[in-house]
This record gives sequence, structure tokens and C-alpha cells, in this order.
Amino acid sequence: MEIVELLKPFLSSDDFKILKAICLDNMVTYSIKRIFEKPEKASKYVILLKDNPTAILLIAKAAENMSKYLDGQEYEKSFSIFFTALKALKNVQDKKIFNSTFLLIKDAIERRLNERRYEDAARLVVEFQDLGFKNYIKKILFFIIDLSDEDCVRALRILEMLPEDEVVREAKASILLELGKKLSLSNPQLGISKLEESLKLKDDPLTRLALAEVYENIGKYDEALNYYLSVASYPGVSNKIARLLMEWGEVESDLKKLEDAKNYADNSLLREEIERRIKKIGESKNGSKTLQKI
Repeated sequence: MEIVELLKPFLSSDDFKILKAICLDNMVTYSIKRIFEKPEKASKYVILLKDNPTAILLIAKAAENMSKYLDGQEYEKSFSIFFTALKALKNVQDKKIFNSTFLLIKDAIERRLNERRYEDAARLVVEFQDLGFKNYIKKILFFIIDLSDEDCVRALRILEMLPEDEVVREAKASILLELGKKLSLSNPQLGISKLEESLKLKDDPLTRLALAEVYENIGKYDEALNYYLSVASYPGVSNKIARLLMEWGEVESDLKKLEDAKNYADNSLLREEIERRIKKIGESKNGSKTLQKI
């Protein structure tokens, strides 16, 4: 009965009395002992308790209360026992045990959200969504969107755990957009790949603009122009196209591109700058022709 005494601090007085009573059965005692000794093999021993849902519920309660005082690998072991026990109770017929299990899951999700253990909260919500926890998916999304401001990669990893629907896809697209923009500053190709992932999930003008700007910054004017043209009616894009064609035209000494740039420019200062560059390139070309004649 040593295991019973070890679990005493993690159970209410009423639950402890019940545990003592059911542990008069040596098989129950042995199974509980092995579950806490070998968390990685918990599912195997929980099977032995299939006909004793009360014992499984008490294991879940003890493991959950124990995890409040643990961290790192020890916490993971405790959560593993808790999660395994809860899964064994998913189809329990006893209404009292079902209600207790429901409240235990609810409190566990809330606690992990408050402790920023979002991965574990997501695992619980996904596993038990059909028991009435599907509404928690949106609550997790709220926390994940917040998390993405400081850790986009972790936020995306958690989103991958959630069942995909339109809201989840939009959240992924939004975070991938931000991540792509950040990455493009140091690794343009990686940034582009994340932005393209975002675009596949949601065809957003802001993502197309971000792709256009990254391509423009690395000198891939053709790709940049294609993305700009795809959102040409978006506010401010006309001038972006004009600036791109102006830079591209100057790099290649292409008067046609500069003339096209002038057609997209919608402010006088930009048009004046384009005309200045047209004049400069024109003069340069005329000078070259004169030298050739000489």
C-alpha cells in the first residue's frame, strides 16, 4: 500500500478514502504502482483497470495535482499519466465519473492556458473536443495570436496541432506573413518560402505586396513586378510599380521601362524624378553615339 500513501498529498480526503478501499484489490494496487513508476508504459497498465473507471479517475486527479509542483521531464511524465488516464475515460458510462472527468479536463485546459503551456492545452482540446471542448479552439487561437508577437515558430507549431478550419487557416496565414517578413530581412529565400505558404492558405493582397517587396529588394524585378501588378488597384501600389520600373529601367538603361514607370506614377515629385532619369539615360546614350561617330 506504499503507493497509496505516496498519492495521499495529491488527493482530497474523500478521494483518498476511496483509493484506499479500491486498493484492497492487489491488481489495482499493482497497476497504479506501475503506472507511476513507468509513465511511458501507463497505457498498458491502464488497460488492466478498464473495468474500474473510479481507479482511473483517481489516477488522473493525482497525476494532475502532482504536475502542479513539477517541471521539465518530471512534469512531462506526470502529464503523460494524466492524459493517458483521461483518454481511458472518454467513453465512460457512469454519469458521475463522466461529470468529474469533464470538470477535470476543463480545469486542466484553463490552468495550462494560464501557465502558457499552450501545447498541452491544445492536446487536451483536440483529444476531447467531442466531449464539449470544441469551443476552446477559438480560445487557444486568441492566446496563440498573442504568442506569435514574440515566437512565430512556436505559434505555428501549436496551430498545426489544431483541426484545420477557416479560422485556423487564416491564423496560420497571418502568422506566416509576419514570419516571412521578419525572415526576409536576413534570409530572403526563406522569407519568400514562408510568404508563399501564407499565400496558399489565404490569397491576401498584403502577402502579395510583401512578396513583391522582398523580390524587389533582392533585385528580382520581374517577379516583383508580377506580384505588384496582381494587386495594382490596391492603395499605394501604383507608385510602388512606378518606383520599381524606374529603378529597373535605370539599371538596364531601358527607356521603355522608364516611360512605363511614368504612366504608373501618380504624384508630381515621382514623375519629375523619372523624367530626370529618362533625360540622364537619353543624354548618356546620345553621348555614346557621338563618340562612336568620332
